[in-house]
Parts: sequence; C-alpha cells; structure tokens
Amino acid sequence: MNDYNKIVIIGIGNLLLMDEGIGVHTINELEKYDLPNNVEMYDGGTGGFKLIDLMHNTKKVIFIDAVEIDKAPGAITVFKSKDVRSLYPKKKYSLHDTDLLEVIKMTEMLDNPPDIEIVGIQPKTIDYGTTLSKELADSMSNIVSTVRKRIEEVCSTPSV
Repeated sequence: MNDYNKIVIIGIGNLLLMDEGIGVHTINELEKYDLPNNVEMYDGGTGGFKLIDLMHNTKKVIFIDAVEIDKAPGAITVFKSKDVRSLYPKKKYSLHDTDLLEVIKMTEMLDNPPDIEIVGIQPKTIDYGTTLSKELADSMSNIVSTVRKRIEEVCSTPSV
C-alpha cells in the first residue's frame, strides 16, 4: 500500500468527562467492524500535538470529537478543517494538552498536509463520569454509521 493512500481516523476526548469522550468511545465501537486495509484508527485521547505524528504521509484524516454545535444532544455535523476556526472557539479543552484547532494549524504546515475533516457530535453532559449520557449512547449507531459512510466515500474517491 502506498502510504499516501492511508486514511487515519482519530477519536479524541477525555473518557473521564462523560460525553467529552465520545470520539474515543466511537473508535472503540468502530474496532468491531472490518474496515479497508488502508484505514488506521487511533484513540487520540487528549493527545494534543502528538496527534500530528499520526498524520504524516496521509491522504485523509477524520477526527471524531464532541463539539458544541447548538443542536440536540447526539446530533452529528461533518465539517472541513477550514470550518474549525468558526466552530472550535466555542469548545474549551481545559484538560487537553492543546485544542484541535491548534493541531490542525500545525498540520497545515506539513510538506504534504492531509485533507482533514471532523465528525462533530453535540454533547449533552460534560461532567465527571466515565459513561456517555443516554442521548449519546443512543446515538452511537448513527455516529458509527456516519463515520463508516465517510470512510466508504473517501475510499471510493480516486487519488489525484
């Protein structure tokens, strides 16, 4: 496999803050599926700048994260990295090493930056706890389906 055909899926968030950990919970669910050989998945946790290392020589990166999008809990919005600047100022990563916006800015400085998109999920509860709110737990199949559809679309798009 040409490394540049690699697709990286990174779930980010803090598993100790309920819905804040939705990205990591989603990665755990996706591991139950047989995905294409060129797809690599990572639990990005609260990794900050170390996430940049996962993106070198990569065609596409899909982040999964809790994002305040002023919708019902569990609502899913897929957006491009260029949209992060308008959406992410609302999100605070007090327990993260850094925020996703800073990681994306640094990634854009790579020689051959990947195409980045974010699957954002509206959280209900960000508080101490290791389980998802009922709303996000009930939305998990939709979240997984959305990510799998994005993978299928990326894999079916010819490389330039």
